[in-house]
Amino acid sequence: MKFKGVLFDLDGTLIDTSNLIIRSFQHTFNLHYGRPLTPEEIYAFFGKPLKAALEHYGPGKVEELTQTYREFNLAHHDQLTTGFSGVPETIKALYNAGILMAIVTSKTKSTAIRGLKLFDMDKYFSVVIGHEECQKHKPEPEPVLLALERLNLAPADCLMLGDSPFDLISAREAGVKTAAVRWTEIAWDSLLAEKPDYILHTIEDLLTICEIEK
Repeated sequence: MKFKGVLFDLDGTLIDTSNLIIRSFQHTFNLHYGRPLTPEEIYAFFGKPLKAALEHYGPGKVEELTQTYREFNLAHHDQLTTGFSGVPETIKALYNAGILMAIVTSKTKSTAIRGLKLFDMDKYFSVVIGHEECQKHKPEPEPVLLALERLNLAPADCLMLGDSPFDLISAREAGVKTAAVRWTEIAWDSLLAEKPDYILHTIEDLLTICEIEK
């Protein structure tokens, strides 16, 4: 096999939480400021910790905004989260081939696991790195390096998939090969600007990259 381990961003890469995130932001800013943010304003912060967006659009009210956001997000999580075609089957195929897998996400670990469980994928991931486990988040390399440490794998043996430039930068700075997913909601040019090693048009492309028979 070409890689011993594969690291994944979660939102927008393995599960589709775009509608959930947009609705959560819009509810929060409509409640506190009387105006919902546009999807474009929200997409600019996809892949970064929630606090970064709240500090940008609502300075001085981050704690209040966070509470409102999380209450709405958790209450509507399962209803507004959907899947991407072929993802559970591909993850299972990687697992059966002996590839170690980790989630590297900017959301909390518990919420990440909740999302994985919706599609019966939590059993395939031996490592989940959440927001609270790092001091410096994507695009810094710390969360990727922590995942590698827990997988006990060298950077050269791993690949990371993501739907945002922050995923690609974090992985590259950690010495890990990068793959950009074409189903991202983020401006494609911004991902191409990071010169990913691979581009996935469908999740099944990952099996070809990892040299696993479909």
